[in-house]
Amino acid sequence: MFVRIETDEDLANAIDLMREVGTDLSNYELKEAGGGFPGSLPDSMVAFANTDGGVVILGVNEKTFRAVDIDVKDLQNALANAARNQVQPSLNVDIRVLHYEGKPVLVGNVFELSVREKPCYVKKKGRLAGALIRTGDGDYPMTSYEVDRYMESQLRIARHDMVVVDDATLDDLDQQLVRAWLSVQRSGSFGGTLSMSDEQLMMNRRVVASDSQGVLRPTVAGLMALGTFPQKFFPRLNITFTAFQRSTKGEVDSNGRRFADSENIEGPIPVMLLAALRVLSRNIRHGAVVKGALREDVPDYPLDAVREAVANALMHRDYSPESQGAPVRMELYPDRLEIINAGGLFGPLTVERLGERGSTQSRNRFLSRILEDVPYEDIDGRQGRVVENRGTGYGIMRNALADALMEDPVAMSSLDEFRIIFRHRKMTEREDAGYSRQNVEEAILAYLSEHASGSTAELARASGMSTKTVRNYLNALLREGIVEGIGSKHSPQRRYRIAAQ
Repeated sequence: MFVRIETDEDLANAIDLMREVGTDLSNYELKEAGGGFPGSLPDSMVAFANTDGGVVILGVNEKTFRAVDIDVKDLQNALANAARNQVQPSLNVDIRVLHYEGKPVLVGNVFELSVREKPCYVKKKGRLAGALIRTGDGDYPMTSYEVDRYMESQLRIARHDMVVVDDATLDDLDQQLVRAWLSVQRSGSFGGTLSMSDEQLMMNRRVVASDSQGVLRPTVAGLMALGTFPQKFFPRLNITFTAFQRSTKGEVDSNGRRFADSENIEGPIPVMLLAALRVLSRNIRHGAVVKGALREDVPDYPLDAVREAVANALMHRDYSPESQGAPVRMELYPDRLEIINAGGLFGPLTVERLGERGSTQSRNRFLSRILEDVPYEDIDGRQGRVVENRGTGYGIMRNALADALMEDPVAMSSLDEFRIIFRHRKMTEREDAGYSRQNVEEAILAYLSEHASGSTAELARASGMSTKTVRNYLNALLREGIVEGIGSKHSPQRRYRIAAQ
């Protein structure tokens, strides 16, 4: 975490900490600078600007942590010149002259750049060799992947979804999906698209494009949205679902199992989206709120919120070649659900601005446009489109969670990954008030009236309560003569019904 140095006390505290551990820290770079401006200092400034920010400190020996004599005026001018002229983009460094051990020390607070300004690099080295990041107490070159992703965000242009898939043919498109998509295109068209042939429309929407030999082939966007089986060409552009037994990945339960369920979900995006909801649904509880006559169905995680998160992960993920080995991951833990995709937020969009009006940014412009018109039937039979692509997805998540009396999702974004976390649904006071004795007894009687009889396990599933809790209520109803048992008192098959009056 970047803590700027503004006072002599701040400086002393920082040096004491470094002396204690015996080295520079990730956000501090000590240079003796007794012989003049260090030639490696622009590297550290760039690395700080590309990471979390940091402080360069001139006039303190990096081994003894003692103050040395420096030419403050020359160093101040050299530091300002390096910040303005030796790096790209220029850095606005907060330069201060402070004191340590009775001697002047030059301090430069370097602030992290926004995503749209990265990567910062040392001019004389060029962008690829001169872009660095800070790790530990060292400065390390960025990978070409990191540089490319930052440049995409800077230029707000990513073209990986419109790349032609050389091995694919038009037969690799699902004709039923294509016809449905074309029908939507025609039904809502005004102007130019009405006069286009199907082939022209598919080319203009980048469902297909010509390869270097002029042969028409599907694009990445076309295959992912409308393909028969995109994983034929991209085996890891799928969804992996894992239900872990413990809250920490890798931990095992008492039986030595790491996970309760796992599945590879494949197919085009509309197929994967529906399959993902189904596999999640079978791994979570449904129904726990008792409201008079039995219950109101409430899943652990609202499926509307999950649907938006998964759809966004598939639509906005990074489809660059370097990321095509990374599936979208759905990880279900006892206390949370995480949905992770390759590629952080695109362009100037930040986590803080998610859900704000006008804050939508599409990394995959053609894929997102195609998906807007792909018909989709949800898990509950509702008809619609795969995505809206109107910047409403995060708002839908928040609203669905709020309706279920749950906290807002937690979003985390880095250069190479975006993660959204839903916290497991907790019992609220409002719901807890519904679990009165009268309410639960009414629910049990309503179930027995509707089904003629029921077992403890059936009543527990219907009410969302434990079998022990249901058994306690049943025993009270038995004592009062309202309910009677069927079968042996100690039989596991024992059932209950409303007593004859």
